[in-house]
Amino acid sequence: MAISGTPAQAQDSLSGTYTCVSVEIAGKMHHCKAPSIEMNSDGSYQILAERGTYEILKGHWLVLSAAKNHGRARLDGSKEIIFEFVSGGKKSKITYRRKYQRPPAWVSG
Repeated sequence: MAISGTPAQAQDSLSGTYTCVSVEIAGKMHHCKAPSIEMNSDGSYQILAERGTYEILKGHWLVLSAAKNHGRARLDGSKEIIFEFVSGGKKSKITYRRKYQRPPAWVSG
């Protein structure tokens, strides 16, 4: 039995558009200007022109292949992606939240 590094259902549950909801730098909240992250069920992602693949480690760590600056992110279920890193000697935290999208069969009535 072969075991892959990233289960398909984990990728399916993570797929969607994530928008930046908060930025904290050295303990102070700032207006979020970070671009959205598009997570795809095939294990790929896109942030503006940056494209790459992602991997889920131990069920709650997200690693983006092309994102050298931020390292890995913590997953809070399938709703939030939280990057914590040090930039310019300051501890920083960027939180992304999944945008709600109606199911394809949903009809307003």
